[in-house]
Amino acid sequence: MTEMSLKELFDVGVSFESAVGQGTKNERSRIPKNYSRINLEENTIEFLKNIDFEVNFLVSGEIWCPDFQINVSILKKFCDINSNFNLSIITMARGKKYLSSILNIDKENFKGPTVCVLDKNFKLKGIFEERPTYIKSVKDFESIKLDYYKGQYILDTVNDFIKILNTI
Repeated sequence: MTEMSLKELFDVGVSFESAVGQGTKNERSRIPKNYSRINLEENTIEFLKNIDFEVNFLVSGEIWCPDFQINVSILKKFCDINSNFNLSIITMARGKKYLSSILNIDKENFKGPTVCVLDKNFKLKGIFEERPTYIKSVKDFESIKLDYYKGQYILDTVNDFIKILNTI
């Protein structure tokens, strides 16, 4: 199997807008709703604005996935706040084929969206898989699923990304 580096995967990815454009009308309509639910605290906005180095977010995911619709909208918001953030999206198929081996994740266990947080040299600094850490710790996801998909746990995703950004 041919291999691809994180940089090569980033370079062949598409923009957020292009990835969203591949969705159905219903899928596309969820993006503005999710985006409008991202209400960041002022100190979080200031933290994001003050990052003065390049950060590359490589996402493997698909627009039809509700986890993608919520969590990648947050990355889009980050990019809108600070031009040092770059976002590139590859398909799940490409993620399973190439990214899973880089991240040492079995293809069968590769979940979307998988987000690689990379520095300016495309060195891996952190990974976000599918849902925020808190949501993954909930024993009965079904009991909070509706609230999660309505965006009530957006700040948990934000905090997971902030933790990674603090390590760069």
